[in-house]
Amino acid sequence: MGLKRREFLQQAGLVLATLGISEAGWRQLGSRYLQALAGPGARKLALLVGVDKYPDSPLRGCVTDVELQRELLIYRFGFVPSDILTLTDAQATRENIETAFVTHLSEQAKPGDVVVFHFSGCGSRVGSIDSDGKMQNSLVPADDVLPLLENRSVNDILEETVLLLVRSLATEQAIAILDTSYSYPGFPKNGNFRIRSRPRPTIGQPGLAELTFAAGLKSRPNLRSAAAVLAAAAPSQLAAEQEWNGFSAGLFTYALTQTLWCATPASSFSVCVSRAAGKVEQMGWLPQQPEIRNDDLTVGGEAVNFARSLMSNSPAADGAVTAVEDGGKTVQLWLGGLSPGVLESAAGSVFAVNSSQGAKLLLRGRTGLSAKAQVLDGELAAGELVREEIRVLPRNIGLTVALDSGLERIERVDGTSAFATVPQVSAVGSEQPADFRFGRIPETIVAQTPAAAYDPALYQGRYGLFSLGQILIPDTQGDGGEAIKMAVQRLTPQLKALLAAKLLRLTANEGSSRLKVRAVLATLAPQARVVAQREPVRAGGGYRLEPLNGESEKSTHFDILSVKNGSRVQYRLYNEGDRPVYFAVFCSDSAGRLSVLGTEGQYSATGMSRAIAPGENLSVPAAGAFGWPISGANGLMATRIIFSETQFDRTLAAVELQQTREAVPLVLLNPLNVARAVLEDLHAASIPGVQKMGISTDDLALDVRAWATLSFVCRIV
Repeated sequence: MGLKRREFLQQAGLVLATLGISEAGWRQLGSRYLQALAGPGARKLALLVGVDKYPDSPLRGCVTDVELQRELLIYRFGFVPSDILTLTDAQATRENIETAFVTHLSEQAKPGDVVVFHFSGCGSRVGSIDSDGKMQNSLVPADDVLPLLENRSVNDILEETVLLLVRSLATEQAIAILDTSYSYPGFPKNGNFRIRSRPRPTIGQPGLAELTFAAGLKSRPNLRSAAAVLAAAAPSQLAAEQEWNGFSAGLFTYALTQTLWCATPASSFSVCVSRAAGKVEQMGWLPQQPEIRNDDLTVGGEAVNFARSLMSNSPAADGAVTAVEDGGKTVQLWLGGLSPGVLESAAGSVFAVNSSQGAKLLLRGRTGLSAKAQVLDGELAAGELVREEIRVLPRNIGLTVALDSGLERIERVDGTSAFATVPQVSAVGSEQPADFRFGRIPETIVAQTPAAAYDPALYQGRYGLFSLGQILIPDTQGDGGEAIKMAVQRLTPQLKALLAAKLLRLTANEGSSRLKVRAVLATLAPQARVVAQREPVRAGGGYRLEPLNGESEKSTHFDILSVKNGSRVQYRLYNEGDRPVYFAVFCSDSAGRLSVLGTEGQYSATGMSRAIAPGENLSVPAAGAFGWPISGANGLMATRIIFSETQFDRTLAAVELQQTREAVPLVLLNPLNVARAVLEDLHAASIPGVQKMGISTDDLALDVRAWATLSFVCRIV
């Protein structure tokens, strides 16, 4: 099992691109990597470091990051376990990390070998011994020292040392991945996120041992001119980790590894780019943009043809079998390729084994990213890749709101009681996994409210709803002096809309759907251009962007898509299969408002009962129309295009109960009912496949062969 050496770094190139790295930059790095990857005897070496247990700045997800990378490298990319060295917590001292790099990587790597170095932990900024007072980025090891006096030396590893170590390797096929940040913002947490930077201003200089070690590296005769470093964030930004249900991990590492699990051959390159684009920002609502750092990146040279060369003959996967137990009756799974929301509800879901035996697995329980499954039929062995087949979702999925720690005790008591009155919405403590946060509006936001200057009392003590990264959700702030129970009552319609958006988000299955469909997003004004396209990863198809109005534009977007406020957009839907498909198009804005889009302007749901015949396509809104106007507050906008083999009867009936007046698009008055109807329609479409599998469940069972949800997430600017 696993990938050849060429495929690994080509795949890494895909993820670098999807996480915001310029195509030209990766082109140069990729050309170096690809020169020597064809050698069948090449070796794959990795050193993975994760530190959670710091003296005064404990983290929770760095050791998980090491596990995420290790399982990915072994099961997805064919690394030999003995060639992966891990150092976690107390093992990850400065001396141990640098010694391990030399003995495990430098002394073993030969030309043409692949080398991966990963570090998850705190970063910092340390002073220079030079008179110019220059500050340098550094990685904080487990034996971090607590400086008591100014100018006392610290025990950090300079980022420059990491670059020198990579440049000193005998192979050019090497990359360092750093899930850390360097600037201390004045607080160790931001909402539900822990910041991966040392939570105190650095007082001190690099230690003598570190400077001596770095000087020795600089004196080596055969240093390469550059080293590739994939960083979780720009130097001035913060890198964060999050706690999900059962595990914590770095936003960057989780996005990176999840994308790599689900990547596929070149025929689906554009979809792979789209699947990972913006994962970090979507999960965090934080200004954290991964980037590549290289001191010798130049533009030009021979381009790497991503679309033709990536991941040939390597199937996408959602995870792998890590152990076979009970005489082949049960197995242990690692599910690193599933999204957090789907993973949380995965009990009862069915997975298929990629091998020719076609074994089926029924997931029985989960702990973090590991799961136990019953073998329904077929034979299998450890190391087999698995893919999602039947997605089971509870009918009672709810929304969880964390009560901010800044609230008084009586406020938290009243808030818990108030949220308990809202169906399928619950309140938890500030440290627990949640979908949103509830708390008081900070004075900094109040000060930005123009009307506050005229009546400050009205804007004091207001409550609002926030993202997990403490970004205020638009239109959720109340008036000053509002009782907390009244605030929750006021927010109830918006909470229902946000829950509806969550339910629709759980239908996303670009990585597992088998439907041969495709969607293209284009702007009609102020400029006519194709923005991006989406198609299921496993349904095949090449990297194609359709020209609009004779304009052939093939721009590859590696960041979250950006659309200007005031633009007019259109979606083109293609059926490239052999059976008719139906569609529903929903759009949710940063405030949670959910709209339904259709083919005609006078009634936005028009088209939901129409079938797209095999080989046909249609536009939403219809061809010749002026497109849907993009308006409202700047922020993220998500459009989900849901294809199904059967009609959306329940969904259409739920939509028809909304306002019947003309609206472009139609903002749903009861979006939660509509979202539930969508799930019921997909469940009904899946019944034949579920029955064939012999599964009986009272929950929603969705056959990935019966539907496809393609998502466009855009930043409105």
